[in-house]
Amino acid sequence: MTEGRNGVDQYTGIRKAIAAGEPLTYEQMILVADFVWTTYAGNKQVSSVDQDADYVYVALSRVPAKVYKIPKATMLMPGTGPTADIWVGAAGENSCYAIIEDGDYIYAGLAVSPAKVIKIAKSTMTTVDTWTGAGGENLCTCLTQDTDYVYAGLNLTPALVLKITKATMATSATWTGAGGQNTCYALTEDTDYVYAGLNIVPAQVVRITKATMATLATWTGGGGVNSCRALTEDTDYVYAGLNLTPSKVVKITKATMATALTWTATHMDCRALCEDTDYVYAGLYVDPFRVAKIDKATMTTLAIFIGETGEENCAALTQDADYVYAGMYSDPALVVKLDNRRRVPQFWQ
Repeated sequence: MTEGRNGVDQYTGIRKAIAAGEPLTYEQMILVADFVWTTYAGNKQVSSVDQDADYVYVALSRVPAKVYKIPKATMLMPGTGPTADIWVGAAGENSCYAIIEDGDYIYAGLAVSPAKVIKIAKSTMTTVDTWTGAGGENLCTCLTQDTDYVYAGLNLTPALVLKITKATMATSATWTGAGGQNTCYALTEDTDYVYAGLNIVPAQVVRITKATMATLATWTGGGGVNSCRALTEDTDYVYAGLNLTPSKVVKITKATMATALTWTATHMDCRALCEDTDYVYAGLYVDPFRVAKIDKATMTTLAIFIGETGEENCAALTQDADYVYAGMYSDPALVVKLDNRRRVPQFWQ
């Protein structure tokens, strides 16, 4: 039995794993014990999560920065699992606010001056190469990537998005925000474009052509629609999570960069989004944390997961075919593994 939420065993999460009154299968009995990854007091603040077939990667915005490699099958702390490991930043490599992964590497964005993006080998969890910003290129707060490039968003005035060549970890091109386009807090991408979410009033999402790193179009929020802190996308839409009270997720048509629909929460501060074919998942930065499962077609709430007391401040989300992983900006750090295999809200409170 691994230590679980609030220092008690992980069977306390059983009510979130299945429908009320439904008996446990053998598989569910095994999985419920692997429900939560946590660490020790003072090792805090999950700022970003990503995943591949076998592992969840968890970034902590600590001094020094840390990235944990957590086996999905066990959700055990490194040192207690057979292959788990940790990357720890060198001197000055602090405050990891973003990670993203490809087949062989993790890229960690550091909110330091100058900004850094660290290329980490998954197999060894050691640094392979580092991009360091030029003078004035500070505070990397978000990342996205495609096959050949990493895109780093900087929390500056004006905002910057750097296109970094993976093979060399050198700057290829830079997008610079126009007047008032400041503080890039979220990035997502598709084949031809990068979308930059700006934490300003009103909120903006800028559609940037990859080939030229020039602005193609901009979505601007209406009255009171402020502070974009999270983005995700599918074939036709970008979804923007807003740090408001109550929070909102805006569905934006890519072709026109106009609002299609809006979801409004009952609580504040959406700081994390992920999506699958039919749903958007919104992580709310409240105590206890909440993750809302939103129907894409209607942008209405299908269900809401509510954490235990003390499980607070959802700041990061990622998902695979069967689970959603929610990272808490809490002390100690916490990642909750939500069973999503039925694609219906039976395991949500």
